[in-house]
Amino acid sequence: MASARLNLIVVCFDTLRHDAVATDLCRTPHLDRFAADAVVYTNAWAEGLPTIPFRRAAYTGRRSYPWMHHVPDRGSQPTLLGWHAIPESQTTLAETLYAHGYATGLISDLWHQFKPTMNFTRGFVSWDFLRGQEGDTYRLAADSFADPSPHAHGRAGPAAYLYQTKDRVRDEDHFAARVLDAAAEWVEGNRGSAPYYLQVESFTPHEFWDPPTRFADAYHPATGRLDHIVPQSLHGGPNRPEPDPADVARTQALYRGYVTFADERFGRFLDRITRAGALEDSVVVVLSDHGTELWDQGRFGKAAARMHAFNTRINLLVHHPDRTGRHDAPAFVQNQDLVPTLLGLLGTAHPPLDGRDVWPWAKEAAPARDHVITGWEGHASVRDERWNLLVNTLDASAARRLYDLAVDPREERDVAAEHPDVVTRQLSRLEALLGAPLPARYLHRPAGGFAATAGGLRVLRQQRALAGERWDGSNQV
Repeated sequence: MASARLNLIVVCFDTLRHDAVATDLCRTPHLDRFAADAVVYTNAWAEGLPTIPFRRAAYTGRRSYPWMHHVPDRGSQPTLLGWHAIPESQTTLAETLYAHGYATGLISDLWHQFKPTMNFTRGFVSWDFLRGQEGDTYRLAADSFADPSPHAHGRAGPAAYLYQTKDRVRDEDHFAARVLDAAAEWVEGNRGSAPYYLQVESFTPHEFWDPPTRFADAYHPATGRLDHIVPQSLHGGPNRPEPDPADVARTQALYRGYVTFADERFGRFLDRITRAGALEDSVVVVLSDHGTELWDQGRFGKAAARMHAFNTRINLLVHHPDRTGRHDAPAFVQNQDLVPTLLGLLGTAHPPLDGRDVWPWAKEAAPARDHVITGWEGHASVRDERWNLLVNTLDASAARRLYDLAVDPREERDVAAEHPDVVTRQLSRLEALLGAPLPARYLHRPAGGFAATAGGLRVLRQQRALAGERWDGSNQV
């Protein structure tokens, strides 16, 4: 029997597609092993996207969408609707548990969390930022501005990343390994400081898709082709041919291999915390923030206008030491439900939140929600068991797209013109959340101007160069 004060471990994988786990898309034996003794929420969806809005709701239990706060975001990048700090008025899960005597820790390589004023470290007694992911140019040198074209058709992003990772030799040097190894060490070292709460953020398998090569080779060998670690570089367009199918297959393999590599490192983490006894006295959660498109509809990556299941459906698996075996819970759940659910499992009181305690829903056959709404910049998705409506909330003249999931689960055929009554119903649900008719008027106003944060300098210089400005010290910014 578990003790009265359970510990809490939350592991979040960025860009882990829902169907990458326990399907033929990717091999994930260790996540499958974890799921075999967990409640698996099979109908979980993101509430506000992308990265930062998702985590703001997941850390506070308050909805991010519909961008109801204006928080100054100077020094933040990207400057998107909804991409801003946790408001001072909102209490984080870490703050609540710290106030109840929990030792709190955050281990993360998700650089966006640590940009100026973001507030994601609030409530954590200890936090460890593993630097160098994506555009986090913490080792600034001339080579970090080098031409990355062999890896991304001249796109600016990989240059800094390739420089940060140039000394990588072993699997243990990759970010997913470093994050999960540090997390395992934290759990082992804090066995004497229970109760504790550890939040683990793995940016893998987000771009850049750069696993140890053998993991990608297991899905599709490179056969002499370049590894396009920025998958969007393969998109066709004006003056750009459509990619060779072999390049598409290899790029898909990079993602699939990255997922399998992350799973392999998760398995090592799971083994270590099991030996430390954590599964016997801890609630352990595995989730993801969103998915990504793997050429499902002729694209890679994600976008606000493409809120299909491959982008907005998430993983949510919860292990409780008093519950054995796998149980699939089919009710609609979202990430704002995480905080009230976990506080309920830990027996910790809290004020009313936007999310709900969905642990009891695991025992109920009937769904507790009849729809979910996801916001992403100026777009929204209104989804129920039968329909998904995609709306540009800022442009009343933009076409609304409706998909009938009963006959079109891949969401490829727009049937809005054939079902105006369904469009009207879904719009009414959205407007009820917005509190006013469309077009939406959001309180958040993203800052303009320079992307004055890590990773933005190379792009800024390119923009100035295109404008004919010199970078020899004679010009003033």
